[in-house]
Amino acid sequence: MPNIVPWIGTWTLAVGLASPPTSEPTAPEPTSGSTPPATPSQRDQFLAETEATTRKILAGVAAARELQPNAPVRVELIDRQGVRTFVRESMYEDFTPEETQLMGRISAALGVIPLGAEMEQVLLDLYQDGVLGIYDPKRDVLLIGDFVPRAMLAMVVGHEIVHGLQDMHFDLEALQQPHRGHSERDAALSFLVEGDAQAAYLSWRAGEAGPAGISDRVLLAMRDQTLGIGGSLVAYPTLARMMQMPYADGTATILALARSQGWAAVDELYRRPPTTTEQMLHVDKLVSREAAHEVSVDTATLEQHLPDFDVVWQDELGEADLLAMLAEDLPPTKARAAASGWGGDRFVALERHQDPDVTPVVIGLIAWDSREDAEEFAPLFRAYLTNRGLGEVVVERREHEVLYASQFAPHVDATGLRRLGWATLSSVAPNTPESSRASAAGHRAP
Repeated sequence: MPNIVPWIGTWTLAVGLASPPTSEPTAPEPTSGSTPPATPSQRDQFLAETEATTRKILAGVAAARELQPNAPVRVELIDRQGVRTFVRESMYEDFTPEETQLMGRISAALGVIPLGAEMEQVLLDLYQDGVLGIYDPKRDVLLIGDFVPRAMLAMVVGHEIVHGLQDMHFDLEALQQPHRGHSERDAALSFLVEGDAQAAYLSWRAGEAGPAGISDRVLLAMRDQTLGIGGSLVAYPTLARMMQMPYADGTATILALARSQGWAAVDELYRRPPTTTEQMLHVDKLVSREAAHEVSVDTATLEQHLPDFDVVWQDELGEADLLAMLAEDLPPTKARAAASGWGGDRFVALERHQDPDVTPVVIGLIAWDSREDAEEFAPLFRAYLTNRGLGEVVVERREHEVLYASQFAPHVDATGLRRLGWATLSSVAPNTPESSRASAAGHRAP
């Protein structure tokens, strides 16, 4: 789904990121209990401490990441209202308020947020409560929360320093331009940028051992904590997992690549960015550059057979979003097994002419690497959608593909929608442009 707010920095729900890389990660101290500087002089003192921390660790973090600064690193403080303002301004650089509302309705149709929730408020609340630091590539400045607990200051500053180094060498602002309708590219970049920043910080903390000093056991625990985010921790756990995974799974993948091929291989990712979250969840698929199936939608036929509806959006979910959804009901190991094997996907959202502001019909197709992968996923995804209280849903497998739809009743008949879905959505395996279409010909009749 669209990454409405570009990656911006350190997020509180990055559980375990503040703990030493040689121990099991634990959740950081909740920032809601921290007290921001009460007076201007106290704020000035905290800024001085933050600047001193930046000077103290800059050389070490840069050496650990093997990227040297070529410009000054500037630091400012930001309060929680400033975070909210920054996020809101970033949100509307590339998306209109109407599009943001539409993204919320699509997210609700997929069970990511509650039906009727306002996406702008959901995102602003999550970021205001959770952000600890921001790197602003337009101003080349680290924005550190004036509410950050001192015990976490080095982690926040270290993470943001790496964003500054990334910007100096790879131009983060240029990388933040969205790929409309192809959100997997944006999500993969988020995994790269945030995972790289946290991997570099942890490598600095590991000392001379560098990336090799951070055990896979610790990284797996951090990833499991992310998938375990639940409603007792945050109001919108599925969305929170989606937002958090770049800091956990992205970190693990970047560290694995840095161990095996060095930081130069990570640098190369900025010149040839990953294209799917599947690549950023599985380092072997990143190294091999495993391409996704191309899934296409015949929107003209859809609208012809659904004359009361307009196609209002097309996009992708990707393995990471599906994993975050499945983790709502499944333990981490089972959720990962069910989401792995993703081969490519696309969905389309349709709104009724008479009720454009209600939750849209969402219909999509997911291609899998094998029939067995599709068989494992389909019943679990059906259960996920059903458990979100979305009413009647469609989840149907044919060979290696899974068709799904939600929020269509009572306006569209499920049987007819299945038939129409198989007729209008199709996948083509990478490097074999005709094979999938030929094999699918038997079930594409309208």
